[in-house]
Amino acid sequence: MRKSLIAGIVLFASLTMTSCYTSKVYHGTVTDKTPQVEVASRTNQILLWGLLPLDQANQEAKDSVGERRNYTTKTQWTVVNGLLNCVTFGIYSPTTTIYYVPLDEK
Repeated sequence: MRKSLIAGIVLFASLTMTSCYTSKVYHGTVTDKTPQVEVASRTNQILLWGLLPLDQANQEAKDSVGERRNYTTKTQWTVVNGLLNCVTFGIYSPTTTIYYVPLDEK
């Protein structure tokens, strides 16, 4: 009984916490090979499986990168974000957004 309970917990954890979601969007002439530096990072507070943002719904990139036309936006679920999502059954599901600019434009 105890072995099957432990196996079930391990199976559940491995299926629900397999990887972190990451999405990158390149703006302007930036590519994945362009050397970049991180300029800002923010946690997006979201409720109800992504339906209800708690902070500014339309946070703009210019708040973080200024008037630059070349930058990268990376949005991800970190391990901590995924853990919080699992513990609250998706009611609270934060993400992290990181902004990068080319090294020569800093």
